[in-house]
Amino acid sequence: MVVQEQLLNSRADNAAEPMIGLETGLRARDPEELVEIFSDDVWRFVSSQVSRREDAEDIMMEVFSIAIDKFHKVLAVDNQRQWLLTVAKNKSIDCLRKRYRHAEQPLETCEIAVEDKHASEHQEVTRKALKALPYAESQALVLKYVNGLTTEEVAKVIRKSVPATNSLLQRARVALRTALSPVFPTEVNRES
Repeated sequence: MVVQEQLLNSRADNAAEPMIGLETGLRARDPEELVEIFSDDVWRFVSSQVSRREDAEDIMMEVFSIAIDKFHKVLAVDNQRQWLLTVAKNKSIDCLRKRYRHAEQPLETCEIAVEDKHASEHQEVTRKALKALPYAESQALVLKYVNGLTTEEVAKVIRKSVPATNSLLQRARVALRTALSPVFPTEVNRES
């Protein structure tokens, strides 16, 4: 329970801090350190996969609960961040399946769940375009560019070969560029 409270408090306290766990060499020696080092990475990924903040918080708790229960396994893996992101991916998929099967949606938010009201217009349009992509493409882009994983790490998390992941990322970039070109013609064409 203490770790859960620490996790929720660290989310609020670390909102303005730089990305902590992006260096791949970081390793946690105890469960509290695991939460401290990797909670931001897991939060960014999970919150990009599910639309409701409550679901993201629940998944965060599940991921770190599993990590604490199986801490001996976490200590044995080469890349703790990748292990946590894989668990987060699986829990996010479970949550999305549950939502799909039960089809619950609050009446006041039929299309998109609660969005950050202070997000810029660019972020809002980009977020919608990203969510419109096929799930695998969206997930690969988020892992690569939001969570800062290498292509090899993305391949391990999504359980595809590196060439297949490269192809998936290429298709995702083209699809995202195409979706954003009508809204941001100068920015998108400059990157081509």
